Amino acid sequence: MRLRLPNISGLLKLLALSALVSCLPSQRRQLTDFQLSALIDSHPPLPALSPNYYTKTTTASSRSAQSSSGASNGQNNNNPAALLTPILIPRTPGSENATIVRNHFTTHFDALSNWTAVTDAFTATVPEYGGVMGMLNFTNLIFRLTPPGSDDMPSRYLTLVAHYDSKISPFGFIGATDSAAPCAILMYLAETLTPYILARWKADISAAADDTGLQIIFMDGEEALVEWSDKDSLYGARHLAELWEAERRPSQFGRLSVLQDIDLFVLLDLLGADSPSVPCFFEITSWACRDIAETEATARNAGLAKTKGRKPFVQSDNVMQNVFIDDDHMPFLTRGTPVVHVIPIPFPTVWHTMDDDGAHLSSDAVHDWAVIVTGWVAGYLGLGDFIA
Repeated sequence: MRLRLPNISGLLKLLALSALVSCLPSQRRQLTDFQLSALIDSHPPLPALSPNYYTKTTTASSRSAQSSSGASNGQNNNNPAALLTPILIPRTPGSENATIVRNHFTTHFDALSNWTAVTDAFTATVPEYGGVMGMLNFTNLIFRLTPPGSDDMPSRYLTLVAHYDSKISPFGFIGATDSAAPCAILMYLAETLTPYILARWKADISAAADDTGLQIIFMDGEEALVEWSDKDSLYGARHLAELWEAERRPSQFGRLSVLQDIDLFVLLDLLGADSPSVPCFFEITSWACRDIAETEATARNAGLAKTKGRKPFVQSDNVMQNVFIDDDHMPFLTRGTPVVHVIPIPFPTVWHTMDDDGAHLSSDAVHDWAVIVTGWVAGYLGLGDFIA
């Protein structure tokens, strides 16, 4: 991603206003203290999300081997599977490690009930790097949990996104906050909420077809290969947004493209460092920022947060007017998709340095982000009554 100071154009304002109808929330209910506590107690984020889940002496290659051989076949309280540590390896686009990490994602979702996978593999022209100029293969992975009975009417999806690629330079860069930790949090969220989502749909099968599904995207090629530009960055996001915009819908559905099946596009990035401060970037989706902040307050009041005595992570009363960030949401935002960008300002001090590794992650912060995001999504999808 790239931070810049913009002159907000009238075009973007019009695009934001055009998204107003589609981004107004359906009736949602925040989880109570009791419901959130029951949810997290039944499925604790740690040790699965601990950067030190494997011993510190374990090499990256052996972690990769564990990942590819089934280290993430789901988790339970007696035998948790590592979610984060298998991603803490260099994973540049087109590399063997990128394939290992994708297999980690796929193995995890294959073990969950009712999820379907879509692979968006493509080849793009890239600038010269490492003495090579030409084409490079990229792969986006999309996982969907779709309401039953919705075959005749396309479902809308709450869409959660993180990029999984890492920078080519400096050599050996891992990108723990950028964005291994967000990817692992999305894996945890899917595993934790799947049984409750399915229980909700089973309880009212007649209404399930009109319910909101859950879509998780692991985006490739967010990082620039040489120097950030409109053409050397956001490879996966640019390709997927263009693809879905071109995939047309019959007009009677009220949505003209697959892109419009996105209920809300929530991008997680640079999460896992200590003491983050995440503002709200778009007034039109500030309602979602406030809901996330409310979930954080509930988690802290219930004693579920491991970070103590610090200001809240989410600053929902701070809507940034003069800061603009180029990131994977941009190709979707410019097409009118409602966006929530969960990214701290300022960026973590380890950003784009070799210190952005597992040793510099805050396990407590990763834990709390998992609780906050998972609890918020549970409320968004109306799961409170199904959490014992």
